[in-house]
Amino acid sequence: MPAPVTRRQVVAGLSTGGVLSTLGCLGGDSQRLSLGVGPVDSRSHTAGKALSVAVDQHAEGVSLSIESVKGASQRLYALSEGQFDAAAVDNTTLYRAIEGTGVFDLDAVETVPAQGFSYGWLDHYWLTASDAAADLESTAEFSEELTVYPVQPGMSSRLVTEQLLRAADRWEGIGIDNRPRTAVPAAVDGGEIDVVAAVEPSGQRLAAWCQQLDDQVGDRLGALPVGDAFESAIESAPNAVGGQIEPTGWETARLPSAVDGWRLPMQWLVSPDADSEAVAELTRLAADHAETIRSVDELAVAHSEPDALAAAVIEDQPVHEGVATAFKALDIWDDDWTETDAVD
Repeated sequence: MPAPVTRRQVVAGLSTGGVLSTLGCLGGDSQRLSLGVGPVDSRSHTAGKALSVAVDQHAEGVSLSIESVKGASQRLYALSEGQFDAAAVDNTTLYRAIEGTGVFDLDAVETVPAQGFSYGWLDHYWLTASDAAADLESTAEFSEELTVYPVQPGMSSRLVTEQLLRAADRWEGIGIDNRPRTAVPAAVDGGEIDVVAAVEPSGQRLAAWCQQLDDQVGDRLGALPVGDAFESAIESAPNAVGGQIEPTGWETARLPSAVDGWRLPMQWLVSPDADSEAVAELTRLAADHAETIRSVDELAVAHSEPDALAAAVIEDQPVHEGVATAFKALDIWDDDWTETDAVD
């Protein structure tokens, strides 16, 4: 296992060559916000690029600069240290920072950033992939005879899936496969994996490795219900959302129109010190110019449906004051939520 990345290493490792700047529409009166995103072609980088295009074309009073930092935990560290005004982070990473678990147990975040607005999610569901698993009724029947692939270690999908399996008391006593995602189709074809956690970004297409799985062994795949214990684990997890998912993009596999699954929201976390008016304008822009955003990021959430902006909010964690202002104007604010006092 690689050594944990410290905040000092994160700050030292900030990309200096991949900065994308957007100057906005108001020249010298513009408030500049800096966004931390993942590497080029990553989900968060595409989301940040789309937001920057929307700012360039439509913003009033806000400009953006975008900088790449690999890894959601590294971006959260950098955000908490004041390197950015906002950063793209999934809710499992946020939850782990709040709880002080995983890497945050070794190197805690002194100030957890405020919540912002959603830019997407990852949908997950279980698939049987072998004759040994074909007759399973749910995850309740996982046993030591089965090998389960809960996604590649270190990925956000793996973190939430492992968390739920442990909470459902399904982790111990089963075989866990940790190979890279790209090696999974061949492993299933060779009879080495019995159950797979499939992934769909924003419920709109298959992850690339799942598409390969469908192409190579789709005729072996079947949907697996989550079972009562796993469902309870989802319901108890602040960072996951349970429900029925419509499998998308499968051509060879014959799956039902809806399956049990769990969703991992992703959002722009915001520094409490970020300018409130600029953050409110950025949030408003995401709601009002969804078409521009989708022209760059085809997996963007349906921001034209205002509720989608707030879909990632964890109830007990404060929302940035600027985001809260925009949510209230859009009539999507929940009075059970709290907001931070940002510095103007």
